[in-house]
Amino acid sequence: MNTRKDRLSPGRLAEAGVWIARLHSEERDRATVAGLRRWLQTDPLNAKAFELCTEVWEESQNLRRVIPFATETPQPRKKRWSLPFAAAMTATVAAVAALVGVLFLHRLPDVSTAVGEQRSLTLNDGTRVFLNTATHVVVKYDKSVRRVELEAGEALFQVAKRPDWPFIVRAGGRQVRALGTSFVVRRDAQQMAVTLVEGKVTVSTAFNSDEQPAPRLQPERGKRMDGTGPGKVYTLSAGQRLIFAAGKPAQLDAPSLEKAMAWRRGQVFLDDTPLSSAVSEMNRYSSTKLVIERPEAESLLINGLFQAGDSSSFATAVAQAYSLRVIKRNDEIILADTPRLAPR
Repeated sequence: MNTRKDRLSPGRLAEAGVWIARLHSEERDRATVAGLRRWLQTDPLNAKAFELCTEVWEESQNLRRVIPFATETPQPRKKRWSLPFAAAMTATVAAVAALVGVLFLHRLPDVSTAVGEQRSLTLNDGTRVFLNTATHVVVKYDKSVRRVELEAGEALFQVAKRPDWPFIVRAGGRQVRALGTSFVVRRDAQQMAVTLVEGKVTVSTAFNSDEQPAPRLQPERGKRMDGTGPGKVYTLSAGQRLIFAAGKPAQLDAPSLEKAMAWRRGQVFLDDTPLSSAVSEMNRYSSTKLVIERPEAESLLINGLFQAGDSSSFATAVAQAYSLRVIKRNDEIILADTPRLAPR
């Protein structure tokens, strides 16, 4: 029987590990990249060995995929290797470990999460990124700037401090610049928000050139600001959140970080939230969508801490509070009837 594990010898795997280490070393240059390409083209098994080494790293440490909300999703079957093969892979991982992010950066510049899925990843500078449900990021590092495009969704960035290498996140026509700091960027259809957990960031219009200077502006806490000007730069302090909504002035507030970061614990925190907004928030985490039958129910205020993705329990709680009826149909959960306060 001629399986992949039989054909990929320990020597070939070790050679793949050496190439990976060379890519990460300070001596990496065009000749190194050209040599790798020639090695990959020499034998199809070389490419398989290189790919397998990449899988080992991604599965063991660099890319952790977590699905805390999809409780009915079956777990993928784990690969089973023979002891000799496992020993060979252990030796290879030791050689591969030094390259971590560089390999990841070349392999996965474009990363997405599905509905109800979270991922965490480490970039080649040590920056950690935590992706929330239905999120899409594109990594664009070069020698002058570390750039990440948040095309949709929400992500927490824990930035490795490199004063000589600016870190910029672009989203919704804005750019967030940071050094060593931790912040969340969320991009929805109608708005973009930046929440600073610690450190300091500046938020400005996303110019074509990241080095274009602009005057600084320190907004007053809790005040609305005219954020439409091309030269405006907002400097945030820890605990502040800056929101840009379509057709509205920029708004600065200071939400509870514990509540704002509830999604990292797989929870949704609602505080006097209209039912229409609460349903939209819960629907981010599940393919089973909540639907409000009657318009007069949309303004009902919802309070509480809910499990992200558990739309059924959320609907039951709301129905009990306001004497609604829950109808489950295909991939929808309908909150029906005219709302009223349920008897105690």
